[in-house]
Amino acid sequence: MSLAYQVKKDLRKIEHMEKLYLLVESGGGDIDSTAKLSKLIKKRCDELVTIVPFYAKSAATLFALDADKLILCESGELGPVDPQVKHPSVDMWFPARSIEEAIKVVEETDDKIVKLSMADKLDPLLLGAYNEARGSSHQYVKETAEDVSDDKRDDFIHTFTDRFRSHGHPIDESICEEVGVNLAEIDDDLEEKIQELHEIYVDTGIELGGDTLIFQTRELQRVVVGGNDITDQMKSLEREERE
Repeated sequence: MSLAYQVKKDLRKIEHMEKLYLLVESGGGDIDSTAKLSKLIKKRCDELVTIVPFYAKSAATLFALDADKLILCESGELGPVDPQVKHPSVDMWFPARSIEEAIKVVEETDDKIVKLSMADKLDPLLLGAYNEARGSSHQYVKETAEDVSDDKRDDFIHTFTDRFRSHGHPIDESICEEVGVNLAEIDDDLEEKIQELHEIYVDTGIELGGDTLIFQTRELQRVVVGGNDITDQMKSLEREERE
């Protein structure tokens, strides 16, 4: 919850906004924390617009879809909301899809000895965590589909949960339009500006290392890297560059 808590603190310092634009660049994370973060932000604005210049995967896809509008750039992509499952007994995480595939292998094996041996290695607690995670992903994606037309809603949910085998499968603009995602149209000039801004942010993040949160409004600027607030250092760097 660290990111959601940090954003909550920042949102309390600014006035309610008519429209909020959020640039999303993420490989994903905890799906429950993502839902919490989305709800926090949407309470502070009348309209939330998410911008995906390059990629927003898994839980980040859920966040992007939950916005009132989504700007998916030419090189932007979403992905299946395939949650990571934490083993109840050890501190390890597994993609839900990999656990599903293991179950299929056991079910399809004809050799009874092999079947029993493989089944014995599937921790029932892990299977329970898998079922809960898969159920949660379906529920969250279904909630984001409230404004999708009736004739496309089932395809929408299936596309972002079960349609693709790979966790990293790119879901681009054409697929999004096919299943009824509410995409906002942008002109070439805005596309270019978004790409330039994205490249500045990403290049800075690569240089600094770690996960980066950049929060900018007229009232507030904050840069957090790997959980560390480095806003003052960044402002100092900006002043040096101007001089």
